[in-house]
Amino acid sequence: GREKQLSSSAMDISVEDLALSGNSLSPDAKIDLRNKLSFILHSMAAIHEDIGYCQGMDYVVAHLLRILQETIKWKAANNGLPSVISTASCIETPTTTQPEDYKAIYQEVDENHVVEETVLYVMDIFFTNYNLKHMYWPELRCLKTCCRVFERLIQIKLPVLADHFEHHDLNVGLFALGWFQTLFLYLPSMPTATVCHMWDIWLVERSFKIFFRVGTAILFLSQPILLNHDLEGMMTYLNTIPDATLLQPDILIPCALNIKVTNRMLQELEAEVMKHP
Repeated sequence: GREKQLSSSAMDISVEDLALSGNSLSPDAKIDLRNKLSFILHSMAAIHEDIGYCQGMDYVVAHLLRILQETIKWKAANNGLPSVISTASCIETPTTTQPEDYKAIYQEVDENHVVEETVLYVMDIFFTNYNLKHMYWPELRCLKTCCRVFERLIQIKLPVLADHFEHHDLNVGLFALGWFQTLFLYLPSMPTATVCHMWDIWLVERSFKIFFRVGTAILFLSQPILLNHDLEGMMTYLNTIPDATLLQPDILIPCALNIKVTNRMLQELEAEVMKHP
């Protein structure tokens, strides 16, 4: 579902049970992250009124908070943040920062919402420069198109598995929607290192192509298991990927990069599925 407003109960569910799950965080750290996450998501909804809040954003923002928070604080303490982060100018730092100074500076960073503004800036860049906004359009039109393109890609690259899906009436969108909407953070067993490597390729190539390759690679590596499951077994597997070994960056990313997918191919598949809605 898509919401213009974030209710506190929805935030509790998405943050505690999903976006922040699987992380050994102290209760205080979780509360701090939840507050930062809520602040950023409300700000995003205000900036992008045509989108509002959409499920999936919380995973992406929570991931950015986890991997960037300490770096942002350190850079703020050492005057290393770009001038576009206006709240950073409010931080009073000594000419030479000593180790004992950091606790007080970090507290000031939190009081001025420097981390939130920086992550919000990164998300805004993702939305506008890297087309992430398209994943959250009203009625999820673009996201659903991505899932249909992915279904065609499976038919081309993994025809035996595609036939197995069809035989069991498995709708690819039932699992692919969560994969693409969260940029694969939806999978609880997905290692942070794999996500970061995947995102690096996305940002360098400025194309969603890597996500189609990763999705195809997961299915390729899982094919022996999936072919021995019925519909219920496949859905359970595809929403969790219990064998985390195949998601390790040194296994999944090389496999994904060996699957030939071009931007032209994706454009042609998109044109094809749009002709037959």
